[in-house]
Amino acid sequence: MARLSQQAASSGHTILVVDDDADLRGTVTRLLRSQGHTVLAAESGPEALDLLGQHDVHLMLLDYFMPGMTGEEVVKELRSRGYTLQVVLQTGYASEHPPREMLRDLDIQGYHDKSEGPDKLLVWVDAALKMHRHVRALMASRDGLNHILQAAPELHRLQSLDALLRGILLQLQGILGFSSACVATVVAPERESGRLRSASSLVAVPDAQDFRVRVATGRFEGREWLALGHDERAAVVAAARSGRAGGTPYTALPLSVGGRNVGVVLVDLDPALGADLTLLEVFAAQAAVAIENVQLFELATTDDLTGLMNKRAWATRLEEALHLGARHNHATSVLLIDIDHFKRVNDTHGHLAGDALLRQLGALLRQEVRLTDVAGRYGGEELAVLLPHTSGPGALVIAERIRQAIMGLTLEWSGVAIQVTASIGVGTDPGGWSPGPGHETQIHALIAQADEALYAAKAAGRNRVLSGAGSETGQASGAALAAPGGAVQG
Repeated sequence: MARLSQQAASSGHTILVVDDDADLRGTVTRLLRSQGHTVLAAESGPEALDLLGQHDVHLMLLDYFMPGMTGEEVVKELRSRGYTLQVVLQTGYASEHPPREMLRDLDIQGYHDKSEGPDKLLVWVDAALKMHRHVRALMASRDGLNHILQAAPELHRLQSLDALLRGILLQLQGILGFSSACVATVVAPERESGRLRSASSLVAVPDAQDFRVRVATGRFEGREWLALGHDERAAVVAAARSGRAGGTPYTALPLSVGGRNVGVVLVDLDPALGADLTLLEVFAAQAAVAIENVQLFELATTDDLTGLMNKRAWATRLEEALHLGARHNHATSVLLIDIDHFKRVNDTHGHLAGDALLRQLGALLRQEVRLTDVAGRYGGEELAVLLPHTSGPGALVIAERIRQAIMGLTLEWSGVAIQVTASIGVGTDPGGWSPGPGHETQIHALIAQADEALYAAKAAGRNRVLSGAGSETGQASGAALAAPGGAVQG
């Protein structure tokens, strides 16, 4: 009958003792438990094989001579089933089966003569468990490298920085297995034009003044840098300074490119528990390159002031969306948004107030548009939104929601509450045309349609949505900075 015994101070290893002699099983079990091992016991080969299917066994101490199924037959059967645990055969008749011959002919790691006593048995046990740890480490490294290779396309695809950082945590979870982690990115405040530059992006400087928790999972989620424990912050800082993974009782993984630190991943996992730090550093190097690529892409495609896509990059995305619409016969819409009387804000409150307002409007647009939409700065105080796979009526709904959100926006500046409204023009391409050398005509026609609708909205009194499609869906009234509006086609 099988039995499970476990000592309180576990060594972390599980050993299966298989012997048809009950007294000997009990003696060996007590010996192994005294060493802190978890012990399973079985009196026959079939029972032992059944236990292997239920438990993660690291080492089997297997009696060679047993009725029904010999130890040799058990070894051959468990290897045929794919079990890779360590096996030490035990026998009271070692002279009948020379150890070298048995070790050569069977996939076992030891051959113990029971007459040699407990000390010799423990030597075999220690050697086998040491081999088990080496094998597990090699397998983990192999699996980890495979995981890194498979993760590479995902890390290097075009995506936002936050999405990439969260993906890095998920990939690390696949390598290590953990529930809590965070990415602390480098923040270096710099004053420019009398204001702090945004800390929402990674700043790769070696002498950064502070860190910011950018994305997190598990117990770290929602916690700011200063809310982390002293040991957690110390592990991040130490990894950033040394450029090497480590930091008990956590795994702190620096993300560095060419000696420039762009952040640190903090994992709620003690590296002493078997984390392959060399493997982690390989992954970190790949992750850091992906981060730098995203940063470079964002620098090339993002408007510094609003945080939206710049005009050139936005136009490229529009061209791609129109090609897809042509190929798959679905509509593409664009919104052109002009802030009503924006010059009055600059003239009354100064250009810094105007900049602050544009930053707020950029944040508002990022919040209001869907994940598939692309918001951009078209020029000056004019913003644009690309709505792929969106018909005219659907675009009007989105445009009206944005108009109302802008009307409800308030900028507190020098004790004054600044509020503005916006005029929005909607243009829609029906899709289904044949892409060719003249596709620029479709782009120009769509922009021109939205632009004409925008100017019509401004001429009609501002603070309203108009579409170039031609039919009326609502009525707007009032002017410039305070009046309510509505969505109209005409």
